[in-house]
Amino acid sequence: MNPIWCLGGAVWDRKLCLLSAPVQASSNPVRESSSPGGVARNVAHNLSQLGLNAALLSAWGDDAAGALLRMDCLRQGLNIDAVITVADAATGAYTAVLGADGNLLLGLAQLDALETLTPARLLRSQAARARAPLQLADLNLRRDTLATWLAEERQGLAVLLAVSEPKMASLPEDLSRLDLLIANSGEWWAAGGNSELARRGLQRALVTQGAQGVRLGEWRAGHWKWQTLPALPLSQIRDVTGAGDAFAAGVLAALASGQTDWAAAARFGQRLSQVCLQSLHSVAPEITPALLNELEKPDAS
Repeated sequence: MNPIWCLGGAVWDRKLCLLSAPVQASSNPVRESSSPGGVARNVAHNLSQLGLNAALLSAWGDDAAGALLRMDCLRQGLNIDAVITVADAATGAYTAVLGADGNLLLGLAQLDALETLTPARLLRSQAARARAPLQLADLNLRRDTLATWLAEERQGLAVLLAVSEPKMASLPEDLSRLDLLIANSGEWWAAGGNSELARRGLQRALVTQGAQGVRLGEWRAGHWKWQTLPALPLSQIRDVTGAGDAFAAGVLAALASGQTDWAAAARFGQRLSQVCLQSLHSVAPEITPALLNELEKPDAS
């Protein structure tokens, strides 16, 4: 089976979790951890843990962090043949400052290497990606690269995953060939919301709302039709980092398994996000092929 392609960020994550309420303009005690990260890489890692074939298109530096990322991706079974190693740029880095409750207070991203993934470099892998059942790109990519990606000929579905409100500026003008946008409510409105995204040609979106669940929106007959999927119960939230990536991976996994009901695909995304939120890891080790047994059966009709 052709792999699911994930295009976008592959970075080294550093998480600083406050041990008590933050005090501004002062030194605060934290618990620190570091691990491979990046939105597209995390999605691909989740897919691989489910036992699915995943390929990564990203860029990292010719440095120690890049070498560690490369080794980890290979250890996870990811296809990284298309990843670019950049000689004169540092490997991307993401620092998350988390509150004692595990919620994100501040995220800082350096993605210099990924800026070198230009439209011309994107085209080098186009023939291989065109055969993929699914391609996901994250909004860490350059706007011109994303526009080129959307315009490519392809056999499968194209999914775009938002990463932050400021990065919504990278959203291409023409979204008419996009099959699905995944964003949280802040990102949705940062991009202009219902009317603006419909004007750009968007037909379908999954908008995550934390404890308020997920909204599935489809543009039909000149207006948005919305369906709300309730949030799954959580005994605790240990760390929010990577929960959105797990959600996207769950949606992709359901679609790759033949699911044509977008709401059912979103529910499996919620299930993977639920697992991730209760883990201290950005990619929860509890995400395994056994979870695929919980997939809803596609409608035979």
